[in-house]
Amino acid sequence: RQAGSGFCHMEQASCFGEDHGSLGALMRTLIDRRNNAPAGSYTKRLFDDEALLKSKLLEECEELMAAADKREVAFETADVVYFAFAACARHGVNLASVQRSLARKALRVRRRPGNAKPAGWKPGDPSPDAPVVPAAATAK
Repeated sequence: RQAGSGFCHMEQASCFGEDHGSLGALMRTLIDRRNNAPAGSYTKRLFDDEALLKSKLLEECEELMAAADKREVAFETADVVYFAFAACARHGVNLASVQRSLARKALRVRRRPGNAKPAGWKPGDPSPDAPVVPAAATAK
């Protein structure tokens, strides 16, 4: 049995560093892989094949929504986070940028209803939360 303060010869919880398994460590690894992926890397395939990355992220979101218990929810959430972070890294977005975006959203004074965007919605299309202006009001 392991004795001491950790499982590593450096008396840490992990030989991979104190934050191994953290969101920050995952993001740093993905950003590094974007630039230095080893041959045959699955993560590199995701970076090179946008359709595959999109398909995997959507698949994992479906599995998360179908999860039936806490263990499954945690497991599927980890998969969603991995693929979402892979999409971020593919575009050069780091965790600090995501955190800043979350902070800005938390400061918004006006809250939107949070309606889901319809299938096929694309950036530039009207938001499902945009106020509806009757046709008669725009004709004046």
